Amino acid sequence: MPLRFRYAGPDSTKPWYNKGGARDPLATLYLKPQAAATLLTITLCLPGLAAEMEQPPTPSPARQKEVLSAVRQYAERYVENLPNFICEQVTRQFEAGRKPKHWHKGDTLGSRLVYIDGREQRTLEFVNNRPIGSHPGFWRRPLVTEGEFGMLMERVFGSITDADFSWAGWQPIGDKWLAVFDYSIDKQHSTLSLTLGDTAKATVPYHGSIYADPSTGAIWRITSNPSDIPPQLQTRSIATTIDYAEIVIGGQSYLLPDQAAVALVTPSNHIRNEITFTNYRKFEAESRITYTPSSEGVTAPGKAASPNAPPN
Repeated sequence: MPLRFRYAGPDSTKPWYNKGGARDPLATLYLKPQAAATLLTITLCLPGLAAEMEQPPTPSPARQKEVLSAVRQYAERYVENLPNFICEQVTRQFEAGRKPKHWHKGDTLGSRLVYIDGREQRTLEFVNNRPIGSHPGFWRRPLVTEGEFGMLMERVFGSITDADFSWAGWQPIGDKWLAVFDYSIDKQHSTLSLTLGDTAKATVPYHGSIYADPSTGAIWRITSNPSDIPPQLQTRSIATTIDYAEIVIGGQSYLLPDQAAVALVTPSNHIRNEITFTNYRKFEAESRITYTPSSEGVTAPGKAASPNAPPN
């Protein structure tokens, strides 16, 4: 049975219903409201100017603590500093067998995403360039994700998870080198709860990496990988990453999700979503959104699609 991933928010315990009002038959993976992992991974890369520059030396332990402190402060303020906005989300689904040698393109989903006061609301509007209003329920959704806009970094740096951080090195992006810190959260402090339908549920540990500007603490990439997943959840691995880019909304620049994807491995297959966020603009009461279907930027898993994404 395929999993459905839902990134927790205040209403994370509510079941998902499709446009026609029927409950989604897919198994659901719920994250607690305190959950600290979005289920996304990116494989896009960009050879930046920094790659041609000399790599900085390993900072002293004291300097590492200073940078990590700046990153923590950035993460703690991130959600509260975001404006209310609206954007377009395109999700391209791919599937492969037990060995990911031959990927098959699935549905392409076009959604309206509204972000208001720290909460996300998605409305699926197109499937394979066809409006869903006249064809409710004709699509299949092997993997669904939510919560890219700040909850992951907020929870990783929250006191409840008591994450351990360690210096991991430097990563080039554009004209700068990003400081990379690995983190890990044990099962005792984990807030990540995985549920497969009504049959299996478990809280699992997870780990990942933070890629941040050492001068400002701004986070350009964050990853998450749950571990020790019980076999009854029928999930071997989940690889997660969100990449951010500078986006102007209302005349002010913000770091917001630009490209993302999610990779899931089950005992029988591989599932992957490639996600893009475009056309950001300030949300107002009279805001309207029109999704314009486009085949541009469609990629097979593992191939670059955007010049704005940080490198691996």
